Amino acid sequence: MKFKYLFAILLLIAASCINKKKNDLSEEQAISFEEISLNYAKGFSIKTNDNLKILTIRNPWQGAKGVEYKYVLANEKQSIPKSYNKYNIIRTPIKRVICLSTTHIAFIDVLNENMSVVAVSGTNYVNNKIIRSKIDNNEVLDIGYDNSLNYELIVSLKPDLVITYGVGGEIASYNQKLNDLGIQTIVLAEYLENEPLGKLEWIKLLAALYEKDEIANEYFNKIEYEYKKLQELTIPLMKKPKVLIGLPWKDVWYVPGGDSYLAKMVEDAGGDYVWKMNDSRESLPFDIESVFVKAMKTEVWLNTGSVNYKNEILKIDERFSSFEPFTKGKIFNNNLIMNKYGGNDYWESGLVNPQLVLKDLIRIFHPDILPDHRLVYYRIIE
Repeated sequence: MKFKYLFAILLLIAASCINKKKNDLSEEQAISFEEISLNYAKGFSIKTNDNLKILTIRNPWQGAKGVEYKYVLANEKQSIPKSYNKYNIIRTPIKRVICLSTTHIAFIDVLNENMSVVAVSGTNYVNNKIIRSKIDNNEVLDIGYDNSLNYELIVSLKPDLVITYGVGGEIASYNQKLNDLGIQTIVLAEYLENEPLGKLEWIKLLAALYEKDEIANEYFNKIEYEYKKLQELTIPLMKKPKVLIGLPWKDVWYVPGGDSYLAKMVEDAGGDYVWKMNDSRESLPFDIESVFVKAMKTEVWLNTGSVNYKNEILKIDERFSSFEPFTKGKIFNNNLIMNKYGGNDYWESGLVNPQLVLKDLIRIFHPDILPDHRLVYYRIIE
């Protein structure tokens, strides 16, 4: 008899669990979401209704496959259906944020939310004037890098959110450790986009965190229009200079893939990237000798690392003196705006101003098209 009662109780428990799952599922399905249209970005999506937003971030580091993070955004006053508790919940608008990349600061600056930043990873690399002033006044602190992150300091700052990024899967462990300490995180991967406007489109994700969608959309549409008008100037060109990118590092030359962001920028500016036939989105390692074969045919040389003068290039390898860009003075580096600590603004504000980067490249490749444009991020190496 006891077994019959026990069996009946187990059936009731099982039935209640099934009903709960059905109720949760029906509750979730009852909420209708509309997906926000993205024109260029591939790494994230946003679904929204009147009260909630669901962010999905896919494969947010190099080599990641089948990795997906979901976040539910809800105003701090908004109740959330229980079925959504399985996701990462972020209350908006965020008011205190820590950034692990200076590119995040560029997005935040456009949204006029610089005052929300309480700490960054690598204060020396920051160029933004408002954040630099806060750093100098110890109002924005440095929380370290990667394995040296100062978790105790992060917790003490009580951020609403830590915006992270990573070039490898180790970022997942950093995020988990922060989550275990009660700190909410979100991982951004705009750097993996191969379209300049795709990188910029991540501003729409940041805007959702601050509830500033309208500002982000207006800014994006403005920059997209300017970028497209500039791109149209180079489409009819028949002659396009062959372009080399980068410098070797310890006998290895990392060449941007033909489907990379830099390759796309060169194409849009009317250049002929010598590795355009490569279909990789990531940089690929080559030995110097194999690069020399192609480089001897180039006319313009871009992005030469930390180099400021031509003689620094010769210290790496004297054979560079025979390159046409070297002999004809066609070497340009993207380090015109540097702070006193070595922070390069090309990697910060350049992210949200792809139209200015494109202008620079058009001026370099085809001086007659934009004769009055003064270089913003690039300078000639002499």
